[in-house]
Amino acid sequence: MAVSLDSSQPTQAPAETYAYLSAYLAFALIMAAATWRNWWLDARLSAPAHFVDMGVFTLIVFSTNGYTSPFFLFFMLPLLSAAIRWGWRETLATAATLVVLYLTAGLLVSGSQTFELQRFTVRSGHLVILSALLIWFGLHQRLVGLSYRLDDPGAGLGEDRDPLAVALAQAMAATGARSGMLLMRNGSGGRFAGPVVLNGEAGSAAVERPLVVDPSFGIPFLFDREKNRALTVTETRRRCFARATSVIDPDEAVQLSLTRGVVAEVRTGMAEGWLVLEDIPDLSSDYIELARELALAAGSVIERGALLVATEEGAAIRARLALARDVHDSIVQFLAGAAIRIEAIARAARSGAQVDADLQELKRLIGDEQRDIRGFVSALRRDRELGLDEAIDELRSLALRLGQQWSVKCRVSATGDIIPIPLRVHLDLQQLLREAVANAVRHGGADRIDVRLSAANDQLQLVVTDNGAGFARAAGEREGGPIQPWSLKERVDRANGTLLLVSDPGHTSISISLPLVGVAA
Repeated sequence: MAVSLDSSQPTQAPAETYAYLSAYLAFALIMAAATWRNWWLDARLSAPAHFVDMGVFTLIVFSTNGYTSPFFLFFMLPLLSAAIRWGWRETLATAATLVVLYLTAGLLVSGSQTFELQRFTVRSGHLVILSALLIWFGLHQRLVGLSYRLDDPGAGLGEDRDPLAVALAQAMAATGARSGMLLMRNGSGGRFAGPVVLNGEAGSAAVERPLVVDPSFGIPFLFDREKNRALTVTETRRRCFARATSVIDPDEAVQLSLTRGVVAEVRTGMAEGWLVLEDIPDLSSDYIELARELALAAGSVIERGALLVATEEGAAIRARLALARDVHDSIVQFLAGAAIRIEAIARAARSGAQVDADLQELKRLIGDEQRDIRGFVSALRRDRELGLDEAIDELRSLALRLGQQWSVKCRVSATGDIIPIPLRVHLDLQQLLREAVANAVRHGGADRIDVRLSAANDQLQLVVTDNGAGFARAAGEREGGPIQPWSLKERVDRANGTLLLVSDPGHTSISISLPLVGVAA
């Protein structure tokens, strides 16, 4: 249409020009129809079609006034094709060839016409600049690759959802695949197993052997089992062709009912496997790069799922240990103290003494302990901070009851800044005091316990001193080594605090420091 509207075009062989332009139009339509849904032909015919495009460019320039041809921008088509299909080296070779052909055709045509040096130079410069830009485009594409990224690879995890199913669903959504599977195994070996979606129906599958029998071919790759074809693209953008039977295990392919799609390898720190996507609309070699990114995203989803499971299991273990410590430091210790009181009451009753008052006192202590347990449970259900003065009041009340329970004098004093205390630290303080008093009475025979609480520099300091016999050094423990009761030590470690115990005959002091702010808290 363009040359027919310009009376000056074409100047060389007009009949032949219309003929080969019409032929080129027919060729383009045939190529589009043949490769529209055929990735194999598209990859196979890319190089021959590229040379045809360069030949057409040369003929158009030669038949339409050479270097003044209005069709010199057709030069962009082969360059863009090379930059997108291959890389910067192929783009550079194409640009150099096209520039030489353009100059040659222009000089041949200008032999019978007035040579316009300025226009010739300007247009040649345009082609060189355009070539440089597209070579840079090809080089940049080679360095960074095409960017296929999911917004949030971990979206959908949780609520007991299988990470493999989540990863497969995201990969299918990104490609529009109607069928797919994600088969994984632990690095130690075993079967490849995982979720399968076939035409919207979810299920599972397992195979004994690796799906890909020739990893050296290159992964990801496209496959078509009916036509026995496989195609991959190397890191240097080179296309490699093979028979599907030489790349995919035939028996496993039959078992999994594979037909046509893309295969990618998925690896994590502990597992490996294959992502297979089938029934993809308009499947082409572009999906090879996309499959590589989807495989990385699937690995990320699987690892994040494993991390969530490990985190939940760790939280459950920590919760069980904390509950065990709380039960030991409160209920068990109270029952131990109550047992001692009951023995004393029983001895008094056998000697004929009146024990009604002692029984009433024990009953009151049991009621107080019951209220403490209810308060403890209620505190766990709420999430707030307490003031230091409020924490001190509750510790003094607890010390009074502990003194009555264990028949000792227990006094609490406090100094330092009035700062908020996290609820978990407040509960730890109470349990630490319970355990320290119980240890002092049961193991040291103490009858006086002094408790000092202070807060400064975002640290809470608890010092418990008694007049008991002291702790005996464990067998085999080196002289001067630390003595640390395991129950107190576990609770302090969980709170990221420090514990120092100094025990001598007639004196024991436990110094505990707990962080209130920052990462440690």
